[in-house]
Order: sequence, then C-alpha cells, then structure tokens
Amino acid sequence: MPTNKSKKPAKPVAKPVAKTVAKPVAKPVAKPKVEVVVELESELPSSSRQSARSELVKSIRFASASLLVIVASCVGSFSFATFQRASSQQEDTMMAASEVARDWGLNPLVAMAENIYYGYLNAPKVGGTPAQPAAFDGSVNPTNEPRVVAKPVKVPKTNIAAFGPATEPMQVPKTLSSPVKRLPGEGRWIPTKIVVNGSAAIYVARIRPDTSHTSVYATVAWFDPHLLGFSQVPGTKMPEGNFDHGNGRVAGNIRKFYVAGLANGYKMNQSQGGYVKDGVVISRLVRGKATLLTYPDGSIDIVKWGRDPYKRGFSVARQNLDLMVDHSKSKVLSNSAAEWGSAWHGTGSGGNYVWRSGIGKMADGSIVYVQSAALSAESLANLLVRAGAVEGMALDMNSGFANGNLFGPYLPKGQHINPDNPNPTRDFYKTSERDFIAVFAKSPR
Repeated sequence: MPTNKSKKPAKPVAKPVAKTVAKPVAKPVAKPKVEVVVELESELPSSSRQSARSELVKSIRFASASLLVIVASCVGSFSFATFQRASSQQEDTMMAASEVARDWGLNPLVAMAENIYYGYLNAPKVGGTPAQPAAFDGSVNPTNEPRVVAKPVKVPKTNIAAFGPATEPMQVPKTLSSPVKRLPGEGRWIPTKIVVNGSAAIYVARIRPDTSHTSVYATVAWFDPHLLGFSQVPGTKMPEGNFDHGNGRVAGNIRKFYVAGLANGYKMNQSQGGYVKDGVVISRLVRGKATLLTYPDGSIDIVKWGRDPYKRGFSVARQNLDLMVDHSKSKVLSNSAAEWGSAWHGTGSGGNYVWRSGIGKMADGSIVYVQSAALSAESLANLLVRAGAVEGMALDMNSGFANGNLFGPYLPKGQHINPDNPNPTRDFYKTSERDFIAVFAKSPR
C-alpha cells in the first residue's frame, strides 16, 4: 500500500528588488581665501614712507606746474589777442578785452562785469549842465522854418540807378521837446553839409536825454528819404554766419555817393533775432522781434516781424531785440526786463546808463537816429518817442560800438553825428568787422 507522504511547503520566491544607486553628490569646492593686507603708513618701514611722500609731493608739484602753464598760456593768448584787436580796431584796452572775451564764449561774465562797471564804478554824472553849447560842426544857427534851399534841378541826375533820382525834399520836423528847462539852441534842427539837389538831406539836433543826466547832450539826426537811399552792409565778422561777408566796406563804384554810416545791431547771439540777406537765411527770423528792412530801391522800414505788413523783395532783414517804440509809445516798461539786457543773453542790464543808439521811422516815412553817452533802455525809447518815431528799435550799444559818422563833404576826416563820441570818425568808411547801415545821396549836390 503506498505510503502517503506529506509534501513540504514551497519556499516563497523573493521578488527582485531594484537597487537604488545613489548619485554622487558634488562636494562644494572651497574658494581660496584671499587675504587683503592693508599696510598702514605707520606700519611701513621708514624708507618706504619717505618714498611714498616724495612721490606724492612730486605729483602735486607736477599738477600745479601744469595748471600754471595752462593758465599762463591762456592769459598770454588772451593778452595777445586783446593787444592785437586794440591795435587793429583802434579800441581801448577794456573794450578790446571784452570783445575777445565774448569771442571766447564768456558772454555772461562780460555782461556781469559791465553791470558792475557801468552801474557802480563808472556811472555817469547826475545833474549839472553841458560844458558845450547845443551846437553841431561849429554851427549854432538852427532852423525850424520851412527850408531855404538853392533852386533844385528840375530833373536831377541819378547817382545810383536802382535808387532813382532825388525828389522834392520833405519838411524838417518841429523843435524837439526837452525833458528839463531848455537851453539856448536845444532841440533845434541844424542842417549838415550833406546836400542833395540843393537841399540839406541830414539835420542834427542836440537835447538832454532825461531829467537826471542833465550835463549830457543826446544827438538826434533826421534823414530825408526823398533825397537819400539806405542799405545794410555786412562786416567782415558780423553778422555771424556761414556766408560771404565781403570786405566790410561800401562797394567802390558807389563810395563817392556814400554820405553816412550807422552801427547796426548787436552780435547775433545777443540780438535775440535773425538775419536774411539777398533771400538767403543766415539766421532764422524770429516772430515778434524788431526788424530793420532795406530794399534794392534804397527804401527802409522798421516792423514787428510776423505782425506788421511789409513790402516784399527786401535785400536785408536784420533783427535786434523787441520794438522799443510801437505806435508812437515806449514799450520799455522796466529797465530790468530781460528783453532789454540780461547776463544770460550776454548783454548788460537795460538799466546801465551807457552809450546807446537807436533808429526810428516817423509817420511821414522819414528816419530819425539817436545816440548818447548816458542812455538806459527806457531813456533810449523815450528819446525816440520825443524824436517823433512811430516805430523804433535799438541799434548797437557801449562806447566802442554805438557810433554814427558823416562822410561826403566831411571827408577825408569824417564827422561824428554825436560830437561827444570817442570812436574814430572814419568808422564804417574803412573796413569794418561789424555790419552797418549805409546812407547814400540819390542825386548830386
């Protein structure tokens, strides 16, 4: 009988366990320690300290010497430029130095220096009476009556074809009013030797500028546009810009008809305006600025640009500040207003009483020019109003530049329009750096 053997239970089979392999962990690499050792001078050996100090002293001495060389070079260059300008332009040293400084871009510093000099150190005398009579060119025989003239030529010759011949002379203006008690001859018109077709074409009157500076005469000149033509001539340097400046003189073929030259406006970077010549925009005209227009036919006009109508085809448009006189009224409400002078514009204060000049157009179209040694912006405007200007504007200023001269029969020497003016009487006849207004006789004497 078979034996019933019990079976042994099967051993459980272990499932294979997936081995987890640990990834090697990168151990942080220790950064090398950089030890910065600062050695104090006290810790340095004595010989090292002495060497460091010696090098420092040498560096300071070298820098100081270099600075002194630069300063000495600048002073030397400035002095040479000033001397050269004073000699070539016949200017005094102070005026030449101020112009060189302006050319070097130091306009604000020059303007601030002018404010101190003219406002405090060299202010004009207040009160008193003029040392000289109200005369011009030795003449004290004024006239306010209708002109007594030589019999004019019925069909006069023409000096400059584009200007045409002289026509019937205009009536001389009335006696100018004085702001103080009138002195003998004050404000009365004196004829000059500039005669066109038998009539005096330019008259001059002397008058005190205001109620304070009573020892000084201002000069007012009157120009008859029926007998005279006007043009604007660029100087060799002014107005600034990239154009052919010419030789700074009236052209040779018309110089014999040239009878007067008047300084024009400020440098362009101080004028607050622009300049256009023969249709070429040298510097863009600025809306609202006082603008002097001259034309190929010799006519002249003063307008507020962008507001007033004007005749087309002008030869030159030259701007300088705002209108000082508009519709016969002064527009200078305050001498301290920036439009009449600001250090940041590179010009002295409008409140400085200095040499100033201006030009105006009267209601009948005749032209007045004014100039004096003691004018502020306000008194210049008031003088233009008293002279009869309907529209008026400032021209150049300061003793070296506010100038106007007569030529023609006054040559070879020339004659100041204002007898007190310190500048050469042949300014604007010889070569000029600065632009000017040229006045011509339309017909022979």
